[in-house]
Amino acid sequence: MKLSPNKYFIFITLSRFAGFYFIIMRYITIVFVLFNVLMFGQNKRFIYEYRFIPDSTNLEDVKTEMMFLDTNSQGSKYYSYTVFNSDSLMKADLEQQLKATGSINVKSDMRKGDVRYSVTKTYPDYKINLHRKLSMDAYNISDDRKINWKISSEKEKIGSWNAQKAEADFAGRHWTAWFSTEIPIQDGPYKFHGLPGLIVKIEDKTGSHKMELRGVRTISSELDINVFEAKEIAVSTKQFQKVMTEYERDPTKGIRQMQMGGATIIMTGKDGDSAKFAKEQEERLKNQIRKNNNGIELNILK
Repeated sequence: MKLSPNKYFIFITLSRFAGFYFIIMRYITIVFVLFNVLMFGQNKRFIYEYRFIPDSTNLEDVKTEMMFLDTNSQGSKYYSYTVFNSDSLMKADLEQQLKATGSINVKSDMRKGDVRYSVTKTYPDYKINLHRKLSMDAYNISDDRKINWKISSEKEKIGSWNAQKAEADFAGRHWTAWFSTEIPIQDGPYKFHGLPGLIVKIEDKTGSHKMELRGVRTISSELDINVFEAKEIAVSTKQFQKVMTEYERDPTKGIRQMQMGGATIIMTGKDGDSAKFAKEQEERLKNQIRKNNNGIELNILK
């Protein structure tokens, strides 16, 4: 079929325009990807809302805590803003007491926040460590378990992010995650990682634990989340289980009265009766252990 000169001119023009349009769109796509990589290559703080049910016998008691995932080129830290803030204030108060009187009085209302652990990951190998305190000791528990994700074709808008669905079984729970390739970081809240984009939402099958991204900030430097600067004891998960068993049997053993930096730590209630307060603390902690039966990991040692 022969084209008339006018039609041939239009055809050539459209072909050139289509080719030019393709090049322009490809250029824009490359620039957008590079912009994302540069943007998220800086120190970033991803703010998650964490909703969880600590007691499986009381499903109405839903806790909410704001969590930070701080990232840089070396790795990430996941921790509770509430705990970090209250522990920082507590540290300043105790240092002031020690300087003024030579002793410190740990008050029962000093510590706030329910998520008392933190998780660190290193890049690019994604070595995972859980950091947790029991009594007066700090532990560093390594975890080399792999998460085998099954990525679905299902997509959804999570907040302002275009996300894709993935599922995995981990630590006794079945998890559904939504990740966004618009944030080119293969990380997420808690120990979750390994998807081709940041996990912007994740929830277990029972609805007991749910984490969702609420905001992103640029941070100028890393935060030291170990506010007490305690020397950690490196243990395996099996070793930590023995520590946990001992703690659950006698949760106040390490804090009844001990020495820290030459100062005596005295635990007292509002009425000043240390013996009564110690007994109340023991009962409170044992009751707390009984009610905290629905942790994020149901089989931490497997």
